[in-house]
Amino acid sequence: MLSLYYGSGKGKTCSAIGVAVRAAAKDKKVLFVDFIKNDSESITNALSTIYSITLITAPVELELPADAAVENKAQLSKVFRELFDCAVRTVLTSKYDMLVLDGVFDAVGKGLLPETEVHDFLSNAPDNLDVICTGTIVNEKFFILFKNITELTDKTDK
Repeated sequence: MLSLYYGSGKGKTCSAIGVAVRAAAKDKKVLFVDFIKNDSESITNALSTIYSITLITAPVELELPADAAVENKAQLSKVFRELFDCAVRTVLTSKYDMLVLDGVFDAVGKGLLPETEVHDFLSNAPDNLDVICTGTIVNEKFFILFKNITELTDKTDK
């Protein structure tokens, strides 16, 4: 089953963490991939203490300044592509019940991860693998893939 937590509001990562911890409590094996490496770092690091959750974090910040050099963006893109490829390889070659791609759509939105690769993986994800994705902005073509979609907005959003 594919689930999506997206929007401008807070709570996307916490929602994904909650589902991951609940799955781990039911002895499910979870791969949690953190593309964001943000303020919730201490929370995601706590996940690594749960024996059935494997945590993989981005080695660099997702932030990309507006005036970033093209080569800097290319280097960052390589890092995030390798992170995504590692996640896909891991869940397809090991026995995982759940994959959380936290912030994957933020990486796509910043041009650091090819939209087509993410779409291809989600379109062909094994039926027995629960996949949870998060991000602020998601291209509409992804919505058809997800069974559960939750939009989180700020109260000020109208």
